[in-house]
Amino acid sequence: MKTFVYTAKDSQGKIISSQVEADNPKAVIEALRQEGFFVTRIVEKRRAFNPFIFIERLFKVGLKELTIFSRQFALLLNAGLTLSEAIDTIEEQTQNNSFREILHRLKLDVQGGETLTRAMQKHPRAFSNFFISMVHSGEIGGALDSILERVAQFYEKELDLKQKIKSAMVYPSVVIVFALAISLFMLMYIVPQFAAFYSDFSGGEAQLPALTRKMIEISDWLLQYWAWLLLIPVFVIIFIKFRNSRWGHMVLDPLILRIPIFGPLARKVAITRFTRTFGTLTQSGVPILESLEVAKNTASNDVIMRAIVYTRDRIREGETIHGPMKRTKVFPPIVTNLISVGEEAGNLEEILFKLSDYYDNEIDATIRAMASLIEPIMIVLIGGVVGVIVVSLYLPIFNLVNVIK
Repeated sequence: MKTFVYTAKDSQGKIISSQVEADNPKAVIEALRQEGFFVTRIVEKRRAFNPFIFIERLFKVGLKELTIFSRQFALLLNAGLTLSEAIDTIEEQTQNNSFREILHRLKLDVQGGETLTRAMQKHPRAFSNFFISMVHSGEIGGALDSILERVAQFYEKELDLKQKIKSAMVYPSVVIVFALAISLFMLMYIVPQFAAFYSDFSGGEAQLPALTRKMIEISDWLLQYWAWLLLIPVFVIIFIKFRNSRWGHMVLDPLILRIPIFGPLARKVAITRFTRTFGTLTQSGVPILESLEVAKNTASNDVIMRAIVYTRDRIREGETIHGPMKRTKVFPPIVTNLISVGEEAGNLEEILFKLSDYYDNEIDATIRAMASLIEPIMIVLIGGVVGVIVVSLYLPIFNLVNVIK
């Protein structure tokens, strides 16, 4: 709801000023007219700057909000509420301020006579092509509530998949940051103390071991040019921006698929997202070519996306689905063979969902294997880094003991 400040006259000509919440100025004027007031001036009150809303607007609406929205929307429509009534009810319960504003505009567009599909297309930050395609098919088929239920189920599985990926990446990331922090602490605090001790002990004339000298040189460089360390977050942000760009996907995605352990995991994630999206769209009545166009973007890997585009173009020319997919040599044989069976048996959607479930289980197994393999590797990594620094510091002492003996 918007807030309007107005000035009006009553039947005796007395002027009053106040403010009221409404969807638009016409609603305010009409309500006051029925009460016997004549509006002379009305303006929308500008809202105070809210930094939290500003930050929320920088990001897309999260999967959690979309999952709750689609689930509630389906329940309310199934209960007999109109589109605008259902959106209004969800708007009141939404905690995300930015998403609440989007829902408010969505409600006003629907009340103004626009279709839900067209109204959602105005808000790409909240509603993806997948969501819009599903809603469009639901509006055409007259089964919007059941379509929204499928959307909720899709987003729930996508949210679960993201949680799995995060859990696989958090541990090694934390360990690497921890190892870097320990290394920097030792190089910038411990090593200089040992260097001063050796210098005072020998009057600066002792010949230190090569490893010790190299460690002291690194420490001196870090102490002299420590400001360069502040650029690390900048480089990380630049890399993330490049990674998420079109060129970043073209350059890095083929390399990612070749990395041991992580490559097979990335391929499985891309395939399970593609098959689940493709299956959900086709099951909801979206044409195959349009389904492939939408599903390719959910793969999030340029190699897989180009293979899907090639398949879509060949289908447009009259070929089957499994034939072009097999020629790309991107999809494993189990995917192309089962899709071939699904095409021939006429149960393609069922096969796609089975493939998605199969790769979900494969992702679970891969993440468990990664956890058991990464843990000892990280321990060896930290132990090796710290061990090299410690040994380099104590080598001169060992040499001194040997000389005394």
